[in-house]
Amino acid sequence: MRGILMVMVTLSLWGVLPIFLKVALNQFSAGTIAWFRFLFSFIILLAFLSVFRSGGRKILKHPPLLGIFGGVALAGNYYGMTQGVHFSGPSNAAILIQVAPILLVVAGIVIFRESVSRRQIIGMAVAAAGFFLFYLDRAGDAADSNLYALANGWVLFGAVVWALYMIFQKRLSTRFEAQSLNLLVYGAAAVALVPLVEWNEFNNSNAAGWIVLIFLGMNTLLAYGALAEAVERVPLSLISILITLNPLITLAGMWVLNTFWVESLPAENIGWTGYLGGAVAVGGVTLVVSSQKS
Repeated sequence: MRGILMVMVTLSLWGVLPIFLKVALNQFSAGTIAWFRFLFSFIILLAFLSVFRSGGRKILKHPPLLGIFGGVALAGNYYGMTQGVHFSGPSNAAILIQVAPILLVVAGIVIFRESVSRRQIIGMAVAAAGFFLFYLDRAGDAADSNLYALANGWVLFGAVVWALYMIFQKRLSTRFEAQSLNLLVYGAAAVALVPLVEWNEFNNSNAAGWIVLIFLGMNTLLAYGALAEAVERVPLSLISILITLNPLITLAGMWVLNTFWVESLPAENIGWTGYLGGAVAVGGVTLVVSSQKS
């Protein structure tokens, strides 16, 4: 039950993440947001490990190269996802980023020689149909088709580098403790994103902007921390199924907020075909990951 609770924490945090990213983008750029999230998480996790698990810091003395690459890859994921939210919207980014777990399954087949089942192939076809329906709805409503295409490109880039991050993590998970790996990844990602930080934005931000920024930092720390704890207690197949449901939280949250005319969030105007496509895409992804062995 504790493992299921940890998965639900991650699911909820990732579900609301695109919404808060959109709010933060009113005051900060994508590079600044991504960098702050990693730096915040690194500092807090370092303090925690220093007090409760002093051995967890040893990974920083002789960091494995794959761990550094994993940090750079996750930095690319955060930046790409944030740019996707910026140029399109929370719901669009939340749906399209679901390409990531499908890419991870494909990587498992190609790199780790894992077998592919008929149900996974059907799931990929269903997901592709859902993505296409959602794309038609969003493309038809987009004010600028070039900007929408740019947003999709950033999200797909984020999906690809996230799959790379997970491959690196899989290689290292048998040698290092989960939170130690997270510490290295956060630190490497923060360093990689330094050139993209707009430092003047910190001086120009108001209290509300700082609150949202700190929440995003906590989101990173708690979501990945809870996920690491869940992996030790719950089969990966069950975690994968539950995690794929997070776009439904994003879609529902944006529908509620747009209904009540929240000024900091522009209306997305998703039609019934968009909601149907999103649901079908999530269902297809769920079918794909549910066929993975735990």
